[in-house]
Amino acid sequence: MIRPIDLSDQSAVLELLSLQQVAYRIEAELVGFEEIPPLLDSPLTLRESGEAFFGCYMDERLVGAAACKQSPKEMTVCRMMVHPDWFRHGIASRLLEHIEQHVPPGTLIKVATGTNNTPAVRLYEKHGYEPVQVHLLAPGITLTQFQKMV
Repeated sequence: MIRPIDLSDQSAVLELLSLQQVAYRIEAELVGFEEIPPLLDSPLTLRESGEAFFGCYMDERLVGAAACKQSPKEMTVCRMMVHPDWFRHGIASRLLEHIEQHVPPGTLIKVATGTNNTPAVRLYEKHGYEPVQVHLLAPGITLTQFQKMV
């Protein structure tokens, strides 16, 4: 089940932060870059992010989450995370589809991931996202930005 995460609920924020740490450590290893911003978050920075968070729950356990920001004509997926125990169970696809279902037609959705994060790149390509830009983060480390019009 996918539902909003209440950032005013301390236990929900701590559960989200724990998931984020586990998931983004895997991405850091995949892309070879330890300074991924979500690894530096605290409960306060999550609350102050201005992002809307959605969680995927299995038996009331948070197994995946996504966060996004919306402007009038654009949605940015800021975070996508899945607990490693739940890799290859379609959690990220469900979260992405949930976001897509809640934006008005004609909205541009943007998302970025480490270029070397092959599972994430495949996810976005599978859902029709096109790579539009590559940003150099550090020597040998790039971030690919994808977008899709819904």
